[in-house]
Parts: sequence; C-alpha cells; structure tokens
Amino acid sequence: MIPFIDIKRQYIQIREEILDVTDKVLASGQLMNGPLLAKLEEQLSARTGIQHIVCVGSGTSALEMIARFHYDTFFGVLERKPIVLVPALTYPATINAFITTGWDVVIVDVDPETGILELNKVTQEFDAVCIVGLYGQAVFEDWLLRRKEHHTLLSGKILIEDAAQHWLAHDYSQQPIMKAISFDPTKNLANYGNGGAIATHDSYAADWFKMYRDNGKPHVNSYGTNSRMSEVDAAQLLVKLKYLDEWQDRRLEIALYYLERFANNPKIRCIMKLPHMHGLQKFVIEVDHRDLLRDLLYINGVECKVHYERPLHEMEPYAGLPGPSMLSAASALSRRVLSLPFYPELTDSEIEYVADQVIKYSANGNIGLTNPNRN
Repeated sequence: MIPFIDIKRQYIQIREEILDVTDKVLASGQLMNGPLLAKLEEQLSARTGIQHIVCVGSGTSALEMIARFHYDTFFGVLERKPIVLVPALTYPATINAFITTGWDVVIVDVDPETGILELNKVTQEFDAVCIVGLYGQAVFEDWLLRRKEHHTLLSGKILIEDAAQHWLAHDYSQQPIMKAISFDPTKNLANYGNGGAIATHDSYAADWFKMYRDNGKPHVNSYGTNSRMSEVDAAQLLVKLKYLDEWQDRRLEIALYYLERFANNPKIRCIMKLPHMHGLQKFVIEVDHRDLLRDLLYINGVECKVHYERPLHEMEPYAGLPGPSMLSAASALSRRVLSLPFYPELTDSEIEYVADQVIKYSANGNIGLTNPNRN
C-alpha cells in the first residue's frame, strides 16, 4: 500500500539529528521561552520576508489570536459583532477561530475552478475576509492581484489569511496582512505534535501576540492564554527547516509529473495550475464518481484522502449561518475532489504507479467530469 502520507519515512532520514537536539534541550533544563524559539522565529522571518513571526501552540491558535486581536483592537467598542467572510470549502478550524472569539460569520461560496472564496458572490455588508489558500494556492497572485473588481470590494476591509497550506508559496510576503501558519504533522514543515505561527509586519501586534500566548506575561497588563511552543518543538523544527527547500523541490518534481501525466485527460482535472506560485501542500484532482475512484485506488494499493468531504454550510454546527445552498460550487467540488499521495519521500516508481492507477481507473465506468457549476 502506498500511504497517503508516511511521516515515518521522513523521521528515519533525520532521526539522529532529531534525537540529538531533543536530548540537548532536555538536558539543558530550559524547556520554554528559550533561545531556540527565538532562533526559529528569526529564521522563519528571514525565509518569509515577514518582519515578525510569533510561534504558538497550533495553527488554529494562531488564527484565533489574530481574530481576537482584530476584534479587541477595532471592534471592542461597537454595539454589534463584526462580520467576517470565510470560504465554504475549508477545514472547520478556520470558521471556529472566529466563532470562538465573538465574530459573526458569513460562509461564502467558492470559485468552481480553484475552490477559493469568490468575492463576487457576496451580497451583504462585512468587516473582514479570511482568505484560505486552499491546497497551497497562492491566493493573492491568483485571486486578488489579477481581479481588479476585488480591490473595490475589499476597500477598507480587514484581510486575514489562513495560510496553513500556502505560506510557502512564492511572493507570500508581498501583502502586509496577518497570516496564520500551521506546523501540523501533515504540513510541509511539520512538527511532531501541534504547532503554528503568526506572521505580521505590525510590531505592536507582534508584541501583543507574544504577551497573549503566555497569559499576558511578563507584565500581565492584559489577559491571554497558554499557547507557547516548547524548546523541543523549536529545536526539531530548526532541524527540518534545513531540509525544507530540498523537500519543496521534490514536491515540485512530483507535481510537475502528475500535471504532465494528467494533461489533456478529459476525465481528470488538476486543481493545481501554476506550481511555481503554489505552496505545494496537496495535489488534488477533480473527477465525477470520486468515491468509486477512491475505493478502486485503495483496492489497488493507493491510499487517497478527501479535502474536504463536506463544505462548512453542510455541517451541523454551521448550518444556521448565512451561506450558500446545496447547489453551490463548494458542494459540487466537495463531491468531486480527491487528494493524491504527495510528499517528498515518495519514490519515482510509487509516483508513476499512482498516476498509472488514477488514469486506469478514471477511464473505467462513467468516471469523468460533468460539473454543472463550472462555466
């Protein structure tokens, strides 16, 4: 079986380095708020070109803290709750971050080609937009900068990025917007537990986040929470950061191979179009009869996943929120998308086998493309 993701393969390659730095941290006795965390934040800042990186306990915590900062800074004196737009096709953590911090949320349908929030489908007033780079797509290259009408719609609005999947895309730092990053074990720079970061050019906000993540310390003149990253986490991520470019290059090779193999196949549509503008987090295809194809691939030794099987407006906790109907592009995509194995440790023969099986079984039966929402 070719697993969808195999964390063990990467660990075996860097095991001695991981064990060595972990032992040194534990032997030092300084487990929190130490020099390794500061070094990780400095190196991530240099890599992204974003002035301030504040590491926290998870990507979800990062987005919650960004939502809390904006709520308190800009809307604390309002008699109404601020309204934020979130895309229908995303992980529930995106919407939960705003609900738990007091925002009113409007779920917005997505572009049928990319799965990214479609501003032209918004019909009501709003205060902020949370943009999700679905599967790793560089949102501002492909979405904001290319569509002039979006500039008018976004004038005076707060823009927040759930950048868990796309923060490694090229030109990521060009927009001065607060961004939430994830180091979840499935991500490109993956922690062995949870982990995340906030990226911002705002010095005041960075100081606020550093106090908030540590219950208001050192002065405790504001409230906060416990969302610190340990020195062990920082040490292990620093090891992985040395290999990240190599791993991203390998992901690009795999993406280009998949794109070439599936090109001009009428039964397979690749969601990824421009891999050089992509964070290379997931490789997703669209087919009809997705579940049948997934089952056939699994029987023949290829494990695939679905991201995401239900859009937010079809989930019980959010069904009462303003949002699109079951006839939305998000609902259609959620029934057609399939994520293929896509990680640096895949061998050439495994990648070839995955592509062969996808082509073979998408050609069987009636598996093809008939998306009525695509123009």
